[in-house]
Amino acid sequence: MLLTSLLVSACGGGGSGKSQPVVTNAPPSVNAGSDQSVPASTTVNLNGTAIDRDGTIVSYIWVQISGEMVTLIGANSENASFTSPNSTGQLEFSLTVTDDLGASAEDTVLIDITPSQADITGKITFDLVPFFGTTNGGLDYANTEQAPARGVLVEAIDTSGNILQSTNTDDSGSFTLNTNPGTEMRIRVSARLLRTNDATWDVRVTDNTNSNALYVTQGELFISTESGSERDFHLASGWDGTTYSQTRAAGPFAILDAIYDTMQKFSAVDPSVEFPPLEIRWSPNNSVAFGDYDDGDIGTSFYLQGIIYILGKENEDTDEYDRHVIIHEWGHYFEDKLSRADSIGGAHGLEDRLDLRVAFGEGWGNAISAMITDDIFYRDSSGAQQSLSWSMDINNNNATNPGWFNEDSVQSILYDIYDDDSEAQDNIAIGLGPIYSVLINADYRNQSFFTSIYSFIDRLKSQRPQSANEIDDLLIDQQIYGAGDSGLNESNDGSIPSALPIYRAIGIGGPPIEVCSVIDAGIYNKLGNRAFITVPITTSGSYTFNVTESGGVTLSDPEILLFHNGSYVANSTTSTPGQETLTISLSSTGTYQMEIYDRNNYEGTGNAGNYCFDVQISN
Repeated sequence: MLLTSLLVSACGGGGSGKSQPVVTNAPPSVNAGSDQSVPASTTVNLNGTAIDRDGTIVSYIWVQISGEMVTLIGANSENASFTSPNSTGQLEFSLTVTDDLGASAEDTVLIDITPSQADITGKITFDLVPFFGTTNGGLDYANTEQAPARGVLVEAIDTSGNILQSTNTDDSGSFTLNTNPGTEMRIRVSARLLRTNDATWDVRVTDNTNSNALYVTQGELFISTESGSERDFHLASGWDGTTYSQTRAAGPFAILDAIYDTMQKFSAVDPSVEFPPLEIRWSPNNSVAFGDYDDGDIGTSFYLQGIIYILGKENEDTDEYDRHVIIHEWGHYFEDKLSRADSIGGAHGLEDRLDLRVAFGEGWGNAISAMITDDIFYRDSSGAQQSLSWSMDINNNNATNPGWFNEDSVQSILYDIYDDDSEAQDNIAIGLGPIYSVLINADYRNQSFFTSIYSFIDRLKSQRPQSANEIDDLLIDQQIYGAGDSGLNESNDGSIPSALPIYRAIGIGGPPIEVCSVIDAGIYNKLGNRAFITVPITTSGSYTFNVTESGGVTLSDPEILLFHNGSYVANSTTSTPGQETLTISLSSTGTYQMEIYDRNNYEGTGNAGNYCFDVQISN
């Protein structure tokens, strides 16, 4: 606000008859300075400036207009000062200046009082245990390194456990918290990655043998001071040279470190990606026994319905330092939450001939672990003192039983598409971005066929037609010859003739078609266990799906599953020998997928065997 006054003087002699000059005095200009935000209980300088173009400034007067009253020092000078109050709030001051002819001007300034700060800094590190060598050997405790705990949640909490302030560590494991001085508090470090801007995520490591409690560590109580303090934390492995004799505090943070690398690499491709919340359940009690998860009997590391379970029992199988294993399971989470996951799970191995959905899901998990680590050797520690390991070369193109049904074939194709190594059959290197783009695309997520190497490759070639020939070279090298989502005209049957064609078409009201459920490659999730039929539904209404064993009733137990664009619709799983019927009203039109299998081959009972069925649909 600016106030001015103007003095006008006139001089004259009586009866002169001449005009006398008029003398004007221009008011001065004044600036009380920029508005400020300052901490409580600190010295604040008020820096005013004034100019009088036709004279001189003869007085300065600082006056407090509003706010908690303070004592001004130098109130009658150009620059004044005061000590800010302990409480927060806003103060307003005016500066009035007057020149040598009495003209004056005024300006105001606002001072916001913020709480005084006590900076608490620190660094979080954890024991990261590497493997021996590059391909063989278990964990190398002698070369344990202190690694920074990156991106983890750090909180200042008071004596009642209330959170005063929180932050995340940076890539060096360092953090800074700004709190009020004179507060009794402690620092708490959680096994949690939390990011709420740009690419977002929320990943927690919890203990499934302790009511799924979040792993945390915290320091002693202390009083914060304006001079600041330093609070460092190191989370040890607990290994004493022969056994885990101390708390295994590093385990949850080693798991998070692998996940942090993974999400950082994806966020570099898509800076706005929003990762759904993820819980990872790990415990030193998590063993290879199958039973109650609350007791740690999880059987293996796996992903299920938004949760990753990780093995941790020493002298059996500990996976907290097995980065490839952790990232593999994260790959299943990614499929489920951001892409599409059709895999039915179950046991699998590199030499297995698998259900095409399982082959793609497991091949993807293996491949993404190599892409994130840029390490083609997948390692999994186990055994007494974690001294053993199993490994595989993700970039090995010499698969046993190669084909669309083999996870080894799938992983080598996906990794060859990503990497920049040039091999006889590998003349493509496009990185993670195009792979990510296919997997999150709505067309891929809503396709009518099941996810497989075919549906992925079909869309990748559509996005990158310039790379089609190089992609085809990779497929042919793995003896994959089919085209499109359905693998049309595939000729590699994996030595199971009934596995082709991969999808059989059926007409509504037409003659029956024959499909088979066989165990030549194994049970449950192996090639030939399940047959797939495409069902075109052009009008809404009631439909009856009928499955009858060919040649009469024996010990077979056929089952029906119905899907639409990957989503489960209905099933019929009665125990009627040799027969199954599903009647359902369908309101959505489009291509449905019908899955037929024999329950004996699903459960591996004594009646497991090779069965064939006639399938017919009517309305």
